[in-house]
Amino acid sequence: MKHIKTLFILGITLFTTCILANNGKPDLWKVEKNGNVSYLFGSIHLGSKDMYPLSDIVSKAYERTSDLVVEIDMSPSLQAKMMPLIQKYGMDTQVPMEKRLSPKGLSIYQDACKVKGLPCQQFSSFKGWLVGTQITNMEMQKLGYSDVFGIDKHFLKLAHDANKSVISLETAEMQFSLLSGLSQETQEFFLIESIRAKKSDLEKLFSAWKSGDDSALVEIIHKDINHPRVKEIYEAIIENRNYGMARKISAKIDNKKSLFVVVGAGHIVGKNGLVDLLRKDGFKLTEIQ
Repeated sequence: MKHIKTLFILGITLFTTCILANNGKPDLWKVEKNGNVSYLFGSIHLGSKDMYPLSDIVSKAYERTSDLVVEIDMSPSLQAKMMPLIQKYGMDTQVPMEKRLSPKGLSIYQDACKVKGLPCQQFSSFKGWLVGTQITNMEMQKLGYSDVFGIDKHFLKLAHDANKSVISLETAEMQFSLLSGLSQETQEFFLIESIRAKKSDLEKLFSAWKSGDDSALVEIIHKDINHPRVKEIYEAIIENRNYGMARKISAKIDNKKSLFVVVGAGHIVGKNGLVDLLRKDGFKLTEIQ
């Protein structure tokens, strides 16, 4: 189950992303229908300074389009609204974390609090999915990755500075609601697997992304997919969202929009990924090397 953490990082964009520099291979797709050309760009949700500058291929594709499409436009006005959403969907002020976990889960969690130096007192009122997210962010920061260098932020700044149209595929409340909707057992499962995830798992993810190895990403994403807890998480944070994203992207392109779409790489690859779904909807997709 060690890949649960990387699955979560790939699927969610609550805090924005990372990507490749001039020495990398972009996970970039050309999307065509009825003479209209758009682009689909896969990202991972945290980055580092050495991932810039982006390749000329990616930058030029962005410049050719009229609209930037992201999962969520994390503008300053939206960030100010995040805390009420966290309180609504990410916290349980009635029952502390320690009483929501099973005896085995509690033992693992308390050991991690000591060994990893986690601020578990601060986590007491958090739901399992939110604690798992916090642990993920902390571990990623130790590896030198931060949302400061997120690809979404990079393109959003370019778009806002140039008054380029920005389209959000989802809302923050929708994403929080999906995570909060996971069963208590699955949230505990995700939390424990986040604790157990190794540095090598995360490095493997970034290596696959930097080399543009879609087959490796698919393998990471679908690892243990038949496990009921893994399946519940995968369907909630990746597959079910793919259908909604594909419908909105298709509608915008059919409305003569030229889009540069930036979404997590986990939404692009594999069966029922955006490439697969858009092809089924009559689009021609070509990977740009």
